[in-house]
Amino acid sequence: MVMSTVEVRGQGIRLTGQDQTSITPSRTTQSPRFNPPRNRTFQADPPSAYSISALRLTAGQQQATSVQIATKTLQVAGKELTHIKRSLTQAVTQGVERVPNLKETLTRSKMQLDSTLEHARFDGQRVVSNELKLQLNQGDLRRFSVPGLNVQRLQDKAEQIRLDFPQGQSVLMQFDGRSDGSKTVKMLDRSLIPLGMRASLGSDGNIVFEATDTAYKQMKQKVMVTGQGHRFPAGQANTLTLKSEPDGIAELRFDLGSRDGIKKTIAKVNQHLQQVQVSLDQARSYHSELNSQMQTLREQNQVLAVDGVADKLESFYAAGDTFTSTYQALNAQANVRRHTVVALLR
Repeated sequence: MVMSTVEVRGQGIRLTGQDQTSITPSRTTQSPRFNPPRNRTFQADPPSAYSISALRLTAGQQQATSVQIATKTLQVAGKELTHIKRSLTQAVTQGVERVPNLKETLTRSKMQLDSTLEHARFDGQRVVSNELKLQLNQGDLRRFSVPGLNVQRLQDKAEQIRLDFPQGQSVLMQFDGRSDGSKTVKMLDRSLIPLGMRASLGSDGNIVFEATDTAYKQMKQKVMVTGQGHRFPAGQANTLTLKSEPDGIAELRFDLGSRDGIKKTIAKVNQHLQQVQVSLDQARSYHSELNSQMQTLREQNQVLAVDGVADKLESFYAAGDTFTSTYQALNAQANVRRHTVVALLR
């Protein structure tokens, strides 16, 4: 009988008398366990209210509200203008005296128009101008000109003109007597920007200024002008009254003294009705485009709900359980115990 000696050590098993073979067991005799936490309640943080997408959606909703207010205003304005046109048409065909309460009806419709446009506001700003045009991204603007300030007047005369506004602000204009004046107006426009105003060249050569309604009221329709003796007197500044540019509905008057006067008024009302239709078409187009943009933003801004996040985490833990079971089974197969080896070798 062949005798063999088995020596068991802490780090492995060495067999003597034969080729040396060592078996190194796992470092731990117990299988490691991974115990995932159970019965947890998951709560997802709400998406930030200040994300870019959220801000853009909020801005889009505000613009949509402005368009809705403008659309409703234009519809009411169109209705009142239609009533005015019908009354004026009756006056032409039947005579002013034969139309009962004509003046009262026209006055009431005009007051309704003025009130509707004045109260058509969003966040304190008008959304429809007196010209019945959309002004969704603008404040209340007023356009005006200074009498005598025309680039076609005395074109061959070089002159420096100083404009002093009641707020204590002033600008200089330089006519060189050679150019058509468009360059002068552009330079004036740049000078007015820091003052919160703009300038442009009208088709008739007048320089048209644009300012907010608040700034216009602060001017009290006055401006101080100093020239060099050509377009305006030299020396002491002259106070001139600002001339308001056409102000749409605010300037609508009813000339009932003659048939020609009534016809001219009807023609003016027709122009306003045409502008109402144009603005309504623009509002519908703008609203449609805005809805498309907001829908795109909503699709890009989809966030998992709280329950959805909890379900996702539960699935992760379920996958963790499967992994743990598999790992333990493999570890058990690879973990050869010392006493098993000893028994096999006997």
